[in-house]
Amino acid sequence: MGATRATTVIGIGVLTVMLSACAPPAPLVERVDPRPSSTAPAAVATPGTSAPRVSDSGPCSEVSPSYPVLDATDPEQLGGRTLTIPHDRGLFDTATGEATVDASGVPVAYVAAPGDVFSTIAARFCLSEDLLQILNHARRDNNALYAGDTLNLDPHTIFTVGDQNGVVSDNEFPDWFTLPPQR
Repeated sequence: MGATRATTVIGIGVLTVMLSACAPPAPLVERVDPRPSSTAPAAVATPGTSAPRVSDSGPCSEVSPSYPVLDATDPEQLGGRTLTIPHDRGLFDTATGEATVDASGVPVAYVAAPGDVFSTIAARFCLSEDLLQILNHARRDNNALYAGDTLNLDPHTIFTVGDQNGVVSDNEFPDWFTLPPQR
């Protein structure tokens, strides 16, 4: 009984220390994004403030999930998986950069803002972090992220969009890795 109680007390103590390290979010300052949109205007953070989370971001599961391809000869695949169409769910605390969209409104590129985090950017666009790394493998050396970096979100522009700290790498994919036609 004494050992169980001691373990419980230690566990609660560790949890208390972990939770006390969490700081409350910074106060938010919002302005309306001037770009036209078919949905409600997105909130945009004023420089130097924490970006607000968009409350009407919608679930990713309803957007465009990726599945294993049924036909290995299908060119519209990325390494054996169907293509995922990114969906911009709006600003997240650590994904406040600027998205570029194509003529149909699909996000195709993203310019990182100070404080952005790779995994949160992936979540903002309903992509897995692994997929975001694959989409940017050819032109980036790793997932270190710098303000002003351009991330590719379009599987058809893997070799033409993206940079890391102003540098464009020239990395290759393995021969067996199937890429969709490139523009």
